[in-house]
Amino acid sequence: MKMMAMTFALLSLAAGGAANAQVRFTDAEIVGLIGKCLQENAPENWRTVIFTLDQVPAAAGNKASTAVSHKVVVGSENSPPQDVKPCRPDYAAKAVETFRENQDEKSRGWTGVTVTLQRDRRYSIAFRYPK
Repeated sequence: MKMMAMTFALLSLAAGGAANAQVRFTDAEIVGLIGKCLQENAPENWRTVIFTLDQVPAAAGNKASTAVSHKVVVGSENSPPQDVKPCRPDYAAKAVETFRENQDEKSRGWTGVTVTLQRDRRYSIAFRYPK
């Protein structure tokens, strides 16, 4: 009985260790996950999905803030972007933080990012850095 309990404890630790192992995603995989989240509630004829995040650091008397937008271009590529409800409100914002984990120390200093995904899977990532 004691041996069975010890085996169970070791198996639990091994499983926990594997479950807690950090998975690394490529930029393309991150963009794909963000795109999938925005496409979930996009109209059938969507052309482009756009996620934007801008962080304003705390300054004299002001708290830090983050602004996000989830947009979709429907129909013609010249159509104006319109709001789209993401799969979860915080999903894309958490996903873009993964970019930071993949970047070297100098590149991690961005305060804004726009991720654009076209229906044909072309994408762009534009980081904004403080001036």
